[in-house]
Amino acid sequence: MSFDGMFTHAMVNELNQNLSGGRISKIQQPFANELILTVRSNRKNQQLLLSAHPSYARVQITNQPFANPAKPSTFVMSLRKYITSAIVQNFRQLNNDRVVMIDLSAKNELGDIHDYTLITEIMARHSNIFLVNKENGKIVDLIKRVSPENNSFRGLLPGDDYKLPPAQNKINPFATEDENITSLSAKDIREKYEGIGLDTSAELEKFVEQGQTLDDFIQLYQNDLYPNTANSNSKHKLGFFPILFTNTTTKINTYSSLGELLDNYYLDKARIDRIEQQTKSITHRLDIILKKDKSKIKKLNKQLDQTDVMNKYNLYGELLTTYMSKIEHGSSSITLTNYYNNEEVTIKLNPEYSPSLNAQSYYKKYRKLQNSIPHVKEQLEITTNEVNYLESVLASLEYVDIDDVDGIVEELIDSGYIKKKRKNARKKRKKKIGEDFKSTNGIDITVGKNNLENDQLTMKISQKNHYWFHVKDIPGSHVILKTSDPDEQSIIEAATIAAYYSKARDSSKVPVDYVQIRNIRKPNGAKPGFVIFEGQKTILVDPDRQLVTNLKVK
Repeated sequence: MSFDGMFTHAMVNELNQNLSGGRISKIQQPFANELILTVRSNRKNQQLLLSAHPSYARVQITNQPFANPAKPSTFVMSLRKYITSAIVQNFRQLNNDRVVMIDLSAKNELGDIHDYTLITEIMARHSNIFLVNKENGKIVDLIKRVSPENNSFRGLLPGDDYKLPPAQNKINPFATEDENITSLSAKDIREKYEGIGLDTSAELEKFVEQGQTLDDFIQLYQNDLYPNTANSNSKHKLGFFPILFTNTTTKINTYSSLGELLDNYYLDKARIDRIEQQTKSITHRLDIILKKDKSKIKKLNKQLDQTDVMNKYNLYGELLTTYMSKIEHGSSSITLTNYYNNEEVTIKLNPEYSPSLNAQSYYKKYRKLQNSIPHVKEQLEITTNEVNYLESVLASLEYVDIDDVDGIVEELIDSGYIKKKRKNARKKRKKKIGEDFKSTNGIDITVGKNNLENDQLTMKISQKNHYWFHVKDIPGSHVILKTSDPDEQSIIEAATIAAYYSKARDSSKVPVDYVQIRNIRKPNGAKPGFVIFEGQKTILVDPDRQLVTNLKVK
């Protein structure tokens, strides 16, 4: 399901249970559309995520780590000025809409108490986060400023009066008497009741068809929350749900809280989006190079296809030389017998050339093509290797963590694809190579996070009798199983990790090659991460995220 009004209602209840009465101790904005408030509540720090992302807007408690940017945004500076150390009074929802309001009480420099409301509007690309002065109703600041020319309905600049989003004039299902809605379709339910999305309306339609009431459905949201992910029975599309939708979905996983549910559901989506934000200019440049390279490969292959033409030119030269006495000067063509197969061959001639010059012209074309083939093959190999390398870099951005992006950027700088930015001279910390895992039977496993690390692990750090794993014919990380005598379980687990850290992460039955490192070598001048090997075995595995998470060394 989407983050509709019903899910928002459940989330607001969870936030009130966990954070009401807490104190804001830290404010940061790790990404353009996302705000993290660290709230000290119930003797522990908890992270409150407020997101105005156009696709993943939401409000939740999160356990995901976030880096604090070196330079705070204007919005963060405003929030730190007014609500640092503020007390969280409560969370509330605007009717059953996707608008979450956090009432705050904060002291100014003089010790006077002022009330503010931090408002998150979840409205797809119009999502926004506001800090509003509760005493005068004016916007103190907001995460997305919009000029009056682009929004005539309400002001979206600091100092404007805060105005609620346009009302839908629908019934709030949490503030109405129980009604008999057995005659309403899912579409009718959405049109009549506020904050009910597609999946919720479909479940509610089936719910009341079985003789239950709207009030029964509402009670589940009040008392029987059951955070889960599930596939819809009709579309087989994975969604997240605050209660069991037993009539329209099939349960996949359950979670202890709505926050944990969203962390897991958005884990890859949010990670990839954040990486794209950081590497947009880089990937754009690599995409341009890739497009040119692939076009070049087509042209080079087209040139290689001319081998048949080359042999034909040689034959024409031979035949014209052999039958030169039969050629009349000024002829535009001649038909001769091919003495290799006794077939008739018609050869075009330049009427301005002598018979001898026509023969030499075909020999010249033959030699030109013959001499170009080694160069074409060399260029084809170089360009194909570059395409494979760039595709491996772009693929790695799909499965690495946000902290590993710097390593990929460094790799591209070393390879000459992007220029190094000037920075103040700082003492570089020695970086740890790879990500560590441990098999169920206690064998160490290490995964390269970029091609430079792949080279380091495979060709320099690991021992020759260790085992190397890599998905078959697909971009992915090098995985090292640090043993000379692996058991079957450890082989399966190392292969699973290799499948997970590859472009085949979302596939099933992924083929993974494995071989001892002594059988691997790196050709001279090869791109980072490229190796050749022999004597490998292949195993089919599923990229099981839960298994990989359990094996990761914390």
